[in-house]
Amino acid sequence: MRTIPLILIILLVGIQTIAFADTLSADTLSAAAKNDSAIAAQKFEAMKQALGGDYRPAPITDNYQPPSISKIAVRMAIGLGIILFLLYILYYLTKKLRNVESPSANDKQSVIQLLDSKFLGASRTIFLIKAGPERVLVVGATQEEMRTLSEIQGEEAKQILDTYGSRPVTAAQFSATVDHLLRRFKREDA
Repeated sequence: MRTIPLILIILLVGIQTIAFADTLSADTLSAAAKNDSAIAAQKFEAMKQALGGDYRPAPITDNYQPPSISKIAVRMAIGLGIILFLLYILYYLTKKLRNVESPSANDKQSVIQLLDSKFLGASRTIFLIKAGPERVLVVGATQEEMRTLSEIQGEEAKQILDTYGSRPVTAAQFSATVDHLLRRFKREDA
């Protein structure tokens, strides 16, 4: 029960302190405002004497009219058009500066051509790559490295290139090619 009167006393003292601070700042503010007003009046008199005694400032009028919605929409559309145009130029320039030419899969004139690839799982992929007119490379790739697994030339390379050149290759045909190459690796290791 004693805490309630104590809280009330603290609140009353706090309110009095805030009220006193407001009056103090109002007095200080009014003194500063009077000082600024006196300085402004002196500057006005000096300007009046410099320009002649009959100087009167132009009356202040409030003729502000907000811009219409159509003008705002036109400005936004023009701004958006400029930004999109600049983005397109940036895209075009980066594409030209990269100067990366990757032949398409149907490009028969390319020296190097990806014939097929197979994901083997656990970040492992095997690629069948045409390198030159009668050479096929079998390349294995992981996250860390790429390694040539086999180089096929001669009649076997011609057969593979004929298979991939004549018609689209199905997954079963690619798997059969990979199985054949794996059997060949086993024979070479033995």
